[in-house]
Order: sequence, then structure tokens, then C-alpha cells
Amino acid sequence: MRIPSLYKLFEDRNLATVTLVFMSVQFTFLEGMAVSVPKVAFMSIMPFVLLTKFPQANKALLWGLTYLFVTMALAQINGGITRMSTFIYSALFIFTFAVYYGLIWIKECMSIEYFTSVLKWLIYGYTICLLLQQACILVGIRYFPLINLVRGSYYAINHLNTLAIEPSHAARLMTVFFYGFLKCTEYLKDSPMSIRQLYIQYRWVIISFVYFMLMIGSGTAIVGLAIVSLYFVKKKYAFFILFAALTFYMLSSYIDYEPYNRAVATLNAAMTGDTDEVIKADHSASSRVNIIIDTFTKTDLSDFQTWVGHGMDAQSEYSINMAIYEYGMISYLVKIFFFLSCCFTGFFSLETLLFIILFGMNIGNIAYGWAALMVFTTIKYFKKNAYV
Repeated sequence: MRIPSLYKLFEDRNLATVTLVFMSVQFTFLEGMAVSVPKVAFMSIMPFVLLTKFPQANKALLWGLTYLFVTMALAQINGGITRMSTFIYSALFIFTFAVYYGLIWIKECMSIEYFTSVLKWLIYGYTICLLLQQACILVGIRYFPLINLVRGSYYAINHLNTLAIEPSHAARLMTVFFYGFLKCTEYLKDSPMSIRQLYIQYRWVIISFVYFMLMIGSGTAIVGLAIVSLYFVKKKYAFFILFAALTFYMLSSYIDYEPYNRAVATLNAAMTGDTDEVIKADHSASSRVNIIIDTFTKTDLSDFQTWVGHGMDAQSEYSINMAIYEYGMISYLVKIFFFLSCCFTGFFSLETLLFIILFGMNIGNIAYGWAALMVFTTIKYFKKNAYV
């Protein structure tokens, strides 16, 4: 088998594919559980790639650097920049995203058929890895680095990390992959496909996604399933879907499925607005749910510090979105405009809902979050320029 040359890997479509896939997976035995040295090395070459392929700054770079400089300025005002490494790391993600954005929007390197195939194989890859990990757990193997099995204390047949750091990360990404897949099929057919049509034409993609989301053992996956199901909501089905949702909710005490039970318990606690109750219901989910609750209920827009931030590493007694609390609402709004301009198809869109609920209204210095943004910007490109 012939190994592709380095030059071949830097061809537009190959580079875009490698970037998306590499940011979508985390091989923990090589990359660790925190900052990935291989990803840092990969992203460090992106400024040079950007200069080579795009002599003129694209929109993503301009928005990204504007956000970065505004954030740094506000941090400097509020006690100074205590960790320049944080901003350097942010800059690497921005440069990497700007390269991917340029490859999609300027170089037009991907056809919708090719991108659909990439998403399909990402869904297959995550599911196959899950199946292999489950097989290992069944026979008592808890360490098999080649399939990302590294003796996690939480490992169980229905609670595994697959190609991510942890199950919740995998659930978020799989939700985004499948949503992107649905939008691509919609653009290819010029109208949304029904569940029946999708199953007939893309049976194994549907089976892989549903199996993964039910067997990954994460409450986040159940929430992701619920959000994706909104894609299929039509006015004529609204009553049936509402009735089915209420039925499942009312029968929740009779359903013995831990991820579902945790999701319902978290929903019940969230409706009370009591963050302590959310923590009791699901400690893992509370780290995201409480951010939403406290950001909306505890953020004082009349306070000057809310707009300019409290400074790097400032601590709040509440779970307010740290992007707002540390760097201020001004910085946060620039970031939101960045995402709206470059990634989301609209303010009132499922991408926005996924961003709010699954990603806690923020994407910071974490690779899988930027991978999600890459999927979103590609969907936006196909909607705006090619098919709709």
C-alpha cells in the first residue's frame, strides 16, 4: 500500500478532512486526558498554512482575532493577563478553524457528497470503537490502547469513552455528526427526508447512531437524541410527538434505564431552578445545566463588571458561564457574533440549541468543541452557496 506523501496530505480536501477528523477524536494513550501535545503540534503549523494558502485574511480569522484581542484587552484591564499560554492556545484553535473555514468557503474543497461520506464514517468509526470496547469489557479486558481503552474507573458495558475523552464528549460529537448528516441529506434531496426514507436509504447510519446513543451510557446522549428528534417535527406530527414525549415522561418511574432516568431527574431538578437539586440529580450533567440556570438568573446586566469581566481566574459563588464572568459580556457577545457569522445557519436554529444545551453556551479551548463548529460551518456553506 502506498503511503501518501506529505504534500498530498496538504492538498485542500485532504487537509480539511484530516483537520476535522483529528479534532474529532482523542486517542488518550497518545494524547492524554487534557492538553494534547500532538494536537498542539498540528495546530502550531496552521498559521504558516494560513499564510501559504490564504494571503488575505478570511472572515473566520478576522472574527476570531477580534474576539481574542478584545478578550485579552479586558483581561489586562481586570488585573492583567496571568496566563499568556491560555491565549496562545486559543489563538491556535482560531488559526486552525480559520484554515478549515478557508478551505471550505474559499477553496470550496468539498462536495456535499464527500462531506456526507466523512460524517457517515465518523459515525461508523465511533460506533465500531464502542462495539470493540464492549467486546473487551465482556471478556474482562480493561486496557487496550489501540481502541482507546485505558483502564477508566467508570468503564462498564454501557458506559465507555469510545474515541473521545469521556462518554459525554462522545455523545455531543455524535449528535453533531448525525445532525450534520441529516442536513446534508436534506440539501441533497432538496427537502427533509422522513425517518422511513432515511432508514431505507441509510439504514446502517441510523442503526449505528441510535445504538451508540443508547449504549454510550451518558445522560447527554439522551438529551442529544431529544434535540435531534426536533429535526423531524412537522406541524401535522406535533400533537403525536407531544403526546409521546408526555407519555415517556409520565412513565419515567417505570423505565429502568440509567441514562434516561438521570436525564429525567436532571430535567425535573432544572425546572425548580435549584442548582443544588440539579447536582443531586446528576453531578456530571449539573456542570452544564447549572451554567445555563445561573447565567440566566444570576447575571446582573446593570453591573459594569458584568460587561467588562472580573479578570482571569476570578471565582464566582455561582456557576455563571466563565467566559462571561472572567472576560465580560462584551467579549462573550463578540464570540457569539463570531459563531453566528461563521457557523450557525441562523439564530433560531438547531445549531444554536445544540450550542446552548449540549455545549453550555460556550466553546473554549477544547478540540471537540471546535470540531463541532467545523461541522456547523460546512453545513452553513452548503446551505448558503450550493443547495438552498
